[in-house]
Amino acid sequence: MQTYQGSCHCGTVRFEIDTEFTEFTKCDCTLCAKKNAVMTKVHESQFRLLAGEADLGTYQWNTGTAKHHFCKSCGIYTFHRKRVSPDYFGINVFCLDEAALADVPVIEVDGISMSRV
Repeated sequence: MQTYQGSCHCGTVRFEIDTEFTEFTKCDCTLCAKKNAVMTKVHESQFRLLAGEADLGTYQWNTGTAKHHFCKSCGIYTFHRKRVSPDYFGINVFCLDEAALADVPVIEVDGISMSRV
């Protein structure tokens, strides 16, 4: 397992994850489609927020279970607490520093049908 560090655009929010990339996901729900994020999933034990907790904004919608976090300064979506598996985080892979992303397959996820509201 490898450790990757990541941050928002301005560097205020910084985190690290421990993972081996096997696939990324791209969700088609209305929120993910608008933010155009590609994500990887890690268990909460593999995630560490290093800086910027007080600078995180949180957006909740639909059932209010998932918590989508973004930097209040630069607005970049960094990670979210997942709705279906709340002990996991979805990580915006474009926020990761020095990660080789090109060879990892991206799986399209049907999130639009999961909407309840």
